[in-house]
Amino acid sequence: MSVKINLGKEIHDFENGVITENIPLKAFKGNLLISGGARNERTALLSHVTNQFYGEFPDIGVLLIQLGSSEDTYLYNLDKTYEYGDPELIIPYFAGEKFTEVNRDQFTRYINAIFGFHFEMRIVISILTHHYRRGRLPGSIVDFLEDLKRCLMKNPYSEEFNESNLRSFDKAIEIFEEDPILERTVSIPLRIPDWLSYWRNGGKICIDLSSCSIYHQKILVTIILQAIKNYIDINNSSNPTGIVVIEDADNALKKPPHEEYRRNYEVNREYCRKIEEENYFLTREQIEEAFGDNNLMNVQLEEVCYHLVSSEYRYRNIALITVCEDPANIYDFISSHSQIELNIE
Repeated sequence: MSVKINLGKEIHDFENGVITENIPLKAFKGNLLISGGARNERTALLSHVTNQFYGEFPDIGVLLIQLGSSEDTYLYNLDKTYEYGDPELIIPYFAGEKFTEVNRDQFTRYINAIFGFHFEMRIVISILTHHYRRGRLPGSIVDFLEDLKRCLMKNPYSEEFNESNLRSFDKAIEIFEEDPILERTVSIPLRIPDWLSYWRNGGKICIDLSSCSIYHQKILVTIILQAIKNYIDINNSSNPTGIVVIEDADNALKKPPHEEYRRNYEVNREYCRKIEEENYFLTREQIEEAFGDNNLMNVQLEEVCYHLVSSEYRYRNIALITVCEDPANIYDFISSHSQIELNIE
């Protein structure tokens, strides 16, 4: 069996003419970015790349997360497709037998991010997780949010802080209660979910989220990436242990306005420092004044994804393939951490 994967990219050799470039399998331990061209061109190139894993490398799982359209699924060699709403598609919001200081910190960061809670709410979430024995959180994420709400009410900080965050909890709970499918999908199963077990054992599968809103896609993609990390051990493999593909990532991984945030923060840095010295917690109004935006979700999601890809996935040799129209519009770290970049002219 060849140790090289032919990406089908043509390069010019001045002596022998046009030849086809081959990329060694070990190069896929790094990330791949496919961009440019029309959507059908990007899809064709992606299918050419991923389909080679089906026959050549049966031990390496490929997870295709579809966000834009499911009409081109026929182009991929897949063992199974899970559509949003399938009863067997369970995405755990936490995995593990118990909390450690490391995974507690990671858990609080990403829970804060998917709901766009204030940065300071991570402390309240951390306090609550100490009450769960051996990390056994409620099966329903709505029950977890209700517990979090009660924890905040029992440990009040300031009237403004509590009032603002209680509204945030009510909004988060409402998101799930309005969509029973979402509440059923995001839960803690009794065993490793079928899709994750299948992928971990070399299966080629698709999770189709194309029917979801952009907001729900942001939540679900982050939880999927987090769940994968929790089920793969750190290893020293010379080849990738698994492939994760995010197709049509333009909206779900849309880049926040970094320059605007940085400029507002610098202007208000002294203001923030004085407030933190006096109250420690910032109210919603103070956060808005300091950052110039009341939607913290995108900033925190980017931070969580950056940590996953740059550290957790790298230590586990999980490769990320990202497909988008213009890399300048998605998270900056995607380009900087992609060792292979294929741009369709």
